[in-house]
Amino acid sequence: MMGAIHAGPAGLDALRQAQERAERGADPAWFHGEDDVTWLTPVPPRSCIAAGRNFGAHRLESIRGNPEAGAGFQIDFPTGFIKLGRNLVGHRAQVERPDDVEQMDYEAEVAVIVGRDLLNATRGQAKQAIFGYTIMNDLSAREWQFAEMRNLLVMMGKNFPGFGPLGPCILTADEVPDPTALRLWLKVNGELRQQSDCTDLIFQFDELVAFWSRVGLEAGDIISSGTPDGVAVHRKPDPRPYFLKPGDIVHAGVDQIGVLETRII
Repeated sequence: MMGAIHAGPAGLDALRQAQERAERGADPAWFHGEDDVTWLTPVPPRSCIAAGRNFGAHRLESIRGNPEAGAGFQIDFPTGFIKLGRNLVGHRAQVERPDDVEQMDYEAEVAVIVGRDLLNATRGQAKQAIFGYTIMNDLSAREWQFAEMRNLLVMMGKNFPGFGPLGPCILTADEVPDPTALRLWLKVNGELRQQSDCTDLIFQFDELVAFWSRVGLEAGDIISSGTPDGVAVHRKPDPRPYFLKPGDIVHAGVDQIGVLETRII
């Protein structure tokens, strides 16, 4: 995949030609069922910047749920945090809930795959540098996250092992004429918990990529959108039944991309 990203449009053409040859040749040895493979992350684990409070409805539910933290929240520019590359896991991964975490939460997100190195890019340059889009489930340990936020930090609560499910595949940017039309949703054990589309984004994908290019981006880096409303921690009147527990199966979907499955153990 990194070879295809670095090759640019020629790499995509080569992939399409390989697909056409495979369909014509149809050698059974070339194909495997989805249940017969171990899914990796769509790109090798690397730098991942996750946007915070970037869906309008989620921003409002966050402020209602935590007025003290929301009082000083501004939207002059994007905010975010780091997801460590080593904590990114693929489709159908099993993620362990840490022993000292009871408020394990889900966050369906659309994630951009950066297609070339960038530094101080304009929005136009950033848009041209987007290779494609995939799905992220930004798993969160809320008791850790909120304790950190009282010290104006977010790190531990977002970065326990496996807390970055990513995949299952990449929808290339040439197949997404209007990224605001991307519709995302999340289910826990078949129950719909989140549903929105990217028209509710405060900062669109090209704005996020351009902004974070100020610190330097490399091909294959990941920038996620933030999540819609409907997270467990802001459920009323009691969020506790909505937090993730061992045995739960989470499906995060983007209609045009697919479904990312994660099992909590």
